[in-house]
Amino acid sequence: MHVAAETQPFPLVVIQRNPMSGSGRGRGELRILASRLRQLGFRVRMFSDRNRLDLYVARLSPTRRLVCIVAAGGDGTVADLVNRHPGVPIAILPLGTENLLAGYLGLRCCGDRLAKIIHGGRIRVLDSAKANGLRFLLMLSVGVDAEIVQSIHSSRSGNIYRHGYVWPTLRAFFKSRPATYIAAATDGSALISGSHVIVTNVPRYGFGLPFAIDAKPDDHLLDVRAFHGQTRWLIFWHAFKLRLGLPLRSDEVSRFTTTSLSIRLADPERQLPSQCDGDPGPSLPLLIEIEPRSLTLMSP
Repeated sequence: MHVAAETQPFPLVVIQRNPMSGSGRGRGELRILASRLRQLGFRVRMFSDRNRLDLYVARLSPTRRLVCIVAAGGDGTVADLVNRHPGVPIAILPLGTENLLAGYLGLRCCGDRLAKIIHGGRIRVLDSAKANGLRFLLMLSVGVDAEIVQSIHSSRSGNIYRHGYVWPTLRAFFKSRPATYIAAATDGSALISGSHVIVTNVPRYGFGLPFAIDAKPDDHLLDVRAFHGQTRWLIFWHAFKLRLGLPLRSDEVSRFTTTSLSIRLADPERQLPSQCDGDPGPSLPLLIEIEPRSLTLMSP
């Protein structure tokens, strides 16, 4: 038996490195991660090209044990890997600007710690969702933040720094014309409208804004929230109050939970973007459905 065990292939970890994620800092942690994994008895393959990684994984022998794929990037990198390799455990080395999912799981940009987590082998299974067939892990929104994301990505030519959000944010707040969005549960149990609608699966959002503090990523439900203010000033003041933890009036926000919903513009002549996990999302109208237990993660 000992001889047979010797012939078993080493467990394999594949790393997807996103060269466009975040500010470019922390890339040295990738080298540390790969080195520590090898010391712990893993084979390691690293890719920056998505197609080459996909081809490599597709050609793996059935006897080769793929432990996980590491998403070395931001939330968009994680979502992209889950879409391309459903069911494969994902480990996260957060190199993005926000890294909301990593923050929720208590992960930081530390190659040594992530290697120990992978070696520990603990798996956590969460829900995700699909919007017009595109999977997202954290949240989808329409409104001013979707316009900010669209503006950033339309002019993006390299890594994103936090200060890169300043001008698109100001432009969206002071030059955009707020619209009214209508969100309706597909079973007819709820209908709400507002200038900003967010559909979320975890209690975290960019810049620490507590939009959905009661959201749970494994309850098989989506939390839907609409802000009713219709002026730029009210939208700005709403975000400011959330950031400072100030109380909201009962007439400012409506909420419901559901397994599926639609979102459309009240004015069908307008064309405005959505955003999923900080990246440009599908065009409206949207059909959004929960996908229970569809996200498998390596967890502390």
